[in-house]
Amino acid sequence: MEPLIKAVAAIEGTSKDDTDIAGNTQEQHLRLPVPDIGRPIHRSLTAPLAVGPNPEPNEIRHDDKYDNPLDSSSRWYLSARAKALRQGAKIGFGMQHRMSPSPPDPTKTIYLDSTLGGSIGKEIIQVDVWVPECRKMRHFHRSQKPVRPAVINFHGGGFVLGQGTDDARWAVAAMTTMDAVVFSVNYRLAPSHPFPKPVEDCVDAIMQICCPEGPIAKTFNLDPNRIFLSGFSAGGNLALAAWLILASRNKWAEWGYANMPACTPRISGIALFYPLLDWTVSRPRKRASCSRPDQTLPSSMTDLFDASYIYPPLPVHKRTDWRLSPGLMSDEMINHLPPMHLCLCEFDMLLTEGLTFAERLRHQHKSVEVRIVEGAKHAWDKPPGIIPKGSMAVEYAAALKSIETWSAELDRIEAEEGTDTDAPEKVDVGQHMKLVEIAPQERQQQLLKPHEYMTRAITNV
Repeated sequence: MEPLIKAVAAIEGTSKDDTDIAGNTQEQHLRLPVPDIGRPIHRSLTAPLAVGPNPEPNEIRHDDKYDNPLDSSSRWYLSARAKALRQGAKIGFGMQHRMSPSPPDPTKTIYLDSTLGGSIGKEIIQVDVWVPECRKMRHFHRSQKPVRPAVINFHGGGFVLGQGTDDARWAVAAMTTMDAVVFSVNYRLAPSHPFPKPVEDCVDAIMQICCPEGPIAKTFNLDPNRIFLSGFSAGGNLALAAWLILASRNKWAEWGYANMPACTPRISGIALFYPLLDWTVSRPRKRASCSRPDQTLPSSMTDLFDASYIYPPLPVHKRTDWRLSPGLMSDEMINHLPPMHLCLCEFDMLLTEGLTFAERLRHQHKSVEVRIVEGAKHAWDKPPGIIPKGSMAVEYAAALKSIETWSAELDRIEAEEGTDTDAPEKVDVGQHMKLVEIAPQERQQQLLKPHEYMTRAITNV
């Protein structure tokens, strides 16, 4: 079997001899043997939530023939299991407040309206907000109005778990590094609110936060040209799907969004951490694509996530809705994507679909940086341990460096073209930024095992 060569794409202006965020020189190529799936699986003592040494017969497969046993369960039963899992997650994330230094609490909490789909209402969507201390803010070229960038974040948790404060360390890093206002959205969770309600909540949050004439943008002095999205795991799926909804005007009627505003926000960049991008590949097949399937989330957890979110149940081959599988968006939509940053994990069942999507971006000449955390399983940065992982700070800093690069490129474009930032829709950053090479030696059309990619920087766990 071909060895796995870690893939990382550099931002324009970097080279294969560059140093990483921490200042450490990186090797040009790192090779890691990919074990045969048929060999005995040795469980790592550091992976309490993993498939383990004795997987079920259907837990690892090379096809999509898998029937989720929880699809036939009652919503009451799924809700009870989700509640128990949330209690465990609450304890885990509570540990971060015992660490030194602990991340600060949100500066304030706001509540937004739900306007899309069913279950609409006033002040339903909770958003945690981190606001930086007063510093010198950038100005519009003409109005000289002081403004700040905004980062709108979506937490992970399989669409079933989580809350906005789970990403407190990322929020604080973005706030302090970029002098940005960070919004972490508490979208409603499955199984009580299955697809598409969570992604509709995310779209509602983006529209209400970013509306130039709205109370939130005015209160926080947000720069309409510096709106960035971020998301972790399920939140990465929601961030990209929310952008797709905003950008797909021709599908609003099909999706039942007749009340979408005529002017939607322009997103200047998207940073995703280990996102789920393709639901048309079964979980067992995704495990089979991973070099260490024993390190992936067990079916007892992923079955609950999938049955809770996709309701009524859909066969794998019918999960093609872009709002569900944003990685399947058309090439035309990819052409409109803003610059992207992808942070993936080596021992994650979602690694290969992340690489496959990154390759699609490359073939469409889009700007993307891909980083793979060596030896890391899914959501390696959460919940934090007693001592925070150094790789967490490195990867957060790398993502923020990408965002700052996009913002600097916008500054250059505006300076060269004399763009009035009161008309942000006229600036398409993705079309101005240079292609970043991350291509394998031959294009991979289907989700198979990862293959050869060029590398610039690898982060050790």
